[in-house]
Amino acid sequence: MSDRKFLIAILLMLMVFSVQAQGEFTSQPRHGQYSLVAYVSGGLGYFSSDKGVPAYLQTSVTKLSPVTSVRIMWFPDHLLKMGLETGYVTFYSYNITDSAGGKGKVSLNAVPILLVWSMSITKNFNIFAGSGAYILNTQLDYKEKVISKKFSVGWVAAASYIYPLGKNTGLGLEGKWLYAAETSNGSLCTQLQFVWKFLKW
Repeated sequence: MSDRKFLIAILLMLMVFSVQAQGEFTSQPRHGQYSLVAYVSGGLGYFSSDKGVPAYLQTSVTKLSPVTSVRIMWFPDHLLKMGLETGYVTFYSYNITDSAGGKGKVSLNAVPILLVWSMSITKNFNIFAGSGAYILNTQLDYKEKVISKKFSVGWVAAASYIYPLGKNTGLGLEGKWLYAAETSNGSLCTQLQFVWKFLKW
């Protein structure tokens, strides 16, 4: 078989699998069926505010930072779902240089613990909203290392599209807003996610 025919055969098989998968994996409820679904996500967040950055020092601010999250949702046999979300987000970090040329770095990180509600708009498109707590962690590395922890209330809002891979798995793209009350504008995030329906009854 030539390489061209082999490639065409592979593409046809993938198309058939894709059509079958889209008919199997769905976030729409089925009467009498319950499940637990895990969302494991990673991507980048953008922090739009300059709050907390000292104006009297030379600073180099990093506003794009990695964001990871894990969400476990309970899918009942109706549209409204609920679950818990946690993860790790760096809101911002910046390097500083004082008048004597001394250098340092400050970063604000957080671990969210959020109660999340979700609803399916279509079988593959979902919206999320929730509230809870953010455990904030400020790290200063300037002549010596100092770590400060603080508790903050906060929120999350997100929308995701899930492309089905099989009966119980899918790949998603999610846009998310993570907001802790102590951080002014919060972080706008884009994440790729692996979705796994790991328990059904």
